[in-house]
Amino acid sequence: MSEGENQQDMTQLVNELQNRIKELEREVNLAKKDSEDANRKKTMFLANMSHEIRTPMNSIIGIHGILKETKLTEEQEEFLEIINIASQNLLIIINDILDLSKIEAGELTLEDKPFSLQDEVQQVIKLLSLKARGKGIELSSTIDLNIPPVVTGDAVRLKQILINLANNAIKFTSEGEVRIAIALINPDTFDLENQKECIPDGISLGNLNPDRCLLKFEVMDTGIGISEEDLKTLFSEYAQIENPLVRRFEGTGLGLSISRNLTHLMKGKIGVTSKQGEGSVFWFTLLLKAGDESLLKKELEAISPKHEKTRKLNVLLVEDNLLNQKFAMTTLKRVGHEVDLAENGRIALEYFQKKHYDLILMDIAMPVMDGMDASRRIREIEREKMQSIGNPEAADFISVKIVAVTAHILMADKEKCIAAGMDDFLAKPYRPDDLLKIIERLEIT
Repeated sequence: MSEGENQQDMTQLVNELQNRIKELEREVNLAKKDSEDANRKKTMFLANMSHEIRTPMNSIIGIHGILKETKLTEEQEEFLEIINIASQNLLIIINDILDLSKIEAGELTLEDKPFSLQDEVQQVIKLLSLKARGKGIELSSTIDLNIPPVVTGDAVRLKQILINLANNAIKFTSEGEVRIAIALINPDTFDLENQKECIPDGISLGNLNPDRCLLKFEVMDTGIGISEEDLKTLFSEYAQIENPLVRRFEGTGLGLSISRNLTHLMKGKIGVTSKQGEGSVFWFTLLLKAGDESLLKKELEAISPKHEKTRKLNVLLVEDNLLNQKFAMTTLKRVGHEVDLAENGRIALEYFQKKHYDLILMDIAMPVMDGMDASRRIREIEREKMQSIGNPEAADFISVKIVAVTAHILMADKEKCIAAGMDDFLAKPYRPDDLLKIIERLEIT
């Protein structure tokens, strides 16, 4: 074979390889697009499901808050507390489903604020105590006295992990106890040789910053325990130890997966030790900063409900759900505000052009015209009014405050609301105090 023929064969082979590479690139891009489309559809489905559940939940939790302020018998108060706890447990499941979607989309962000570890743990105990009492088991907690009274981190996510782990422990325990124990890991006394797996990646016990504390959280139970085989997949998404058609225990199977993902987001470690028939110990470790007690006190004072500072306001409630209309109007009128009701964005625009309002509470998903379009149009009307020549009101014109009140709670939804001209964002479900606090925060004059 001549040199020219060899070169021709090599050129043909290179061209074939290049064409094959291009085909593979197209296949990869197509597969990537299909995967992104599937994830986008799943995220949208979960967000829509969350919205549909949160809307009636808003009425349940809201009316509970109103009823709680009325004169009740001891028996009625007990029944009302059952409704509250059941609602909160349902909300935990809803949040787990949505959080899984957020984590997969990389949209879940963490807060970094001071909080009392003791207070957060007590809230967990209070939330789950009725369920524990109903099974005849003891639910308790212990916190190492060496832990600073105030630490800094994401209290909401930390509490979410504890709730999921404790709820899981109660579910699989028929007698005995469930105990939450929090200890400060002391570098001088910690058994590093036997518990090395507890130390988060990148942390050296010998070089801990003095203002940091490495904490180990344990949720211990005397339940049925877990087999070695089941331990391997315990923290996987949608993992259920039993057949869902015949299982004896309730639950979505998401709690442990969410706990693992949240722990990893907070740069911690999580694990479990268990023995069948004797019980389990779920643990996780986190590195938290020591917090400022005075700063926490100021924050608590800032968010504590006062409700007497806000003057009487003219409020336009834009809401299409009858039950949520009743809840919001009752809450606002009880503190002296005047409230008009619009069932959709188009009616809200008509009202806005006829009357001055200090505040508009704007639902997002509504028929005829949604809250986004209505808010954008209101801001356009305001700009036209301010720019009008000879308008005596233009010089001292004050824009109406618009608050998005919605069950769509993804970060992207909040950003879209602000971009549409809204001033703040209130997620459903909310309590009466949540609504009144946000009004106070707007400082409407």
